[in-house]
Amino acid sequence: MRIAFLADIHGNLPALKAVLGDLENIQPDRVYLLGDQINRCPWSREVLDLCQEKGWPAIQGNHEEVVARFNHYGPDEMRRYGQRYPASAWTWRHLRPEQRRLIEELPKEMSLSLEGLPAMRLVHGVPGSASVGIYPESTDQEIAPFLDGVSEPILVCGHTHRPLIRMCCSRRIWNGGSVGMPYNGDPRAQYLLVESTPEGQEWRPILRRVDYDRSGIARAFKESGMLDEVGKVAELFLRTVLTGEPWASDFAHWMKYHSNHHWESYDEAVQYYLRDHGPGQWAFLEEIK
Repeated sequence: MRIAFLADIHGNLPALKAVLGDLENIQPDRVYLLGDQINRCPWSREVLDLCQEKGWPAIQGNHEEVVARFNHYGPDEMRRYGQRYPASAWTWRHLRPEQRRLIEELPKEMSLSLEGLPAMRLVHGVPGSASVGIYPESTDQEIAPFLDGVSEPILVCGHTHRPLIRMCCSRRIWNGGSVGMPYNGDPRAQYLLVESTPEGQEWRPILRRVDYDRSGIARAFKESGMLDEVGKVAELFLRTVLTGEPWASDFAHWMKYHSNHHWESYDEAVQYYLRDHGPGQWAFLEEIK
């Protein structure tokens, strides 16, 4: 028995197609989507189409949550939150109405149990929250509260864009990393494959990495209108895809601590961020210190 878990595609169709090619060779028995199928890359609509065509069960990530909120905004809210979340607003405009409903109706998490094998809890971030993650540097003390009430011995998650295989509180925690926007310095598409042992009583995790052609991605960002309409924050998304470095979320982290500044625009905020931050000088490292 083999099961593939894909997380954090983020609308990156070329990366997803590369993983699909790998899956065709591996032939897993099942494929599950762990959230953040959409947003930040230009192909969210096409990614959802392909995932639906394959019939892969999916859960909701924090990006589906944020984009789905636009389903309920009136004109004033649409304008206000569109300025605050320009990429999410752009993605929402480029989804079809049925796709907007689909992402809102996705379940928050799943439990997967196959006879004779340990059960797994599938979440995007942590149980109860799609916007909190378990990181390689997270301590057992930090992780333990998230596991309260989780009866399954295995937690399979995403959100952090960083692969993880670890134990905590007698439970295994597995994260295959990100298909579309890795944050571990490796831009290859990354996902988790689990297979049953020969005895058929246990699961074994395998971290997969698949290279793909990224030479046309910058052109797609431009030709889709995403760069022009979303602005310089979309350039950070592009940097992340091309380098495997956490430009996208590091800027979002930095903004949490600088939101009281009166920026003329998001573009100006990005310019200030880039003055002091980048590889080796990430904003999230300042909090750790």
